[in-house]
Amino acid sequence: MHAPGCVAITGLRSFVGQRLAERLSARGHGLRVLGIDLRRPWRLERRVPFERVDLTDPSANARLAELFARERVEAVVHTAFRRDPTPDLEADHELETIGTLHLLHACAAAKVSRLVVASSTMLYGPRPDNPQYLSESHPLRGHPDAHCIRNRVEMEELVAEWGRKRPDADVTVLRCAWVMGPSHWDRVVRHFAGSLVTTVLGYDPLLQFVHEDDCLDAFEQAVLERRRGVYNVVAPGALPLSMLLRLAGKTALPAPAPLLYRIRDLASRTQTGDPPAAFYDYLRWLWLAEGERAWNAFGEPVYSTREAWISFVASRRMRQYR
Repeated sequence: MHAPGCVAITGLRSFVGQRLAERLSARGHGLRVLGIDLRRPWRLERRVPFERVDLTDPSANARLAELFARERVEAVVHTAFRRDPTPDLEADHELETIGTLHLLHACAAAKVSRLVVASSTMLYGPRPDNPQYLSESHPLRGHPDAHCIRNRVEMEELVAEWGRKRPDADVTVLRCAWVMGPSHWDRVVRHFAGSLVTTVLGYDPLLQFVHEDDCLDAFEQAVLERRRGVYNVVAPGALPLSMLLRLAGKTALPAPAPLLYRIRDLASRTQTGDPPAAFYDYLRWLWLAEGERAWNAFGEPVYSTREAWISFVASRRMRQYR
């Protein structure tokens, strides 16, 4: 199948949405990019055509369908998800789950032939009974306390059902590990950014990352070439949390889980709407994803988990000298 002539990106202000729009628009050769969000990122001013659409609005599906048909959109990249969970659980669900449903209705009405969806390996859920590596066929068990993870498990179910009903459409789901690099920023990066890092006493899980450039490479290929299916986008290798902190010269602040979850409860619920377990359980149990399928489809990542981590650490240090 040929590369699409027009690509629409929802969630233009997200890291992947913004950076992917820059990459695709720089390619030229007749490839048009249409950004969709509530506001246009300042760095894309006059560089990417933009449409303001609120995915939570009940009329969003009709608006998007009209837009896709008018602009002859052939591929849609869906990245309109919360960067971090918020205390407004209902609004988060409206955006991530209901917003996806609106988008899928619009894609069906406009006969969009390619859909690429941003997802996360966090959807597998951290569990003590997880195998060492989780393949794409492993059930998405999520986390009972993490409402945005629950939303995105629902979102993936909707996308899978949509794809089954439309075998002529190319549907690609990219489940990314925690993203590290010089410019990506979210709650996970913020947790590791300081010199003191809170950990759970008695737990030293293996962690894996993906470098931001490798993550964007996978999205770009999924848009331009036919890559149907679900892929774990992860870097090769996994390292214990303790080793990662030593490599970075950071100091662990271990706390027993019952105490940590009690003293952080109010702050966590105020900031994210979830209890502390929704995040710290990912620093207790295994949830490593197998990357071989994606490496065969998109090529092996340039950066290993260790290199992605060092890239993040080095970039944070360089900022101290600005």
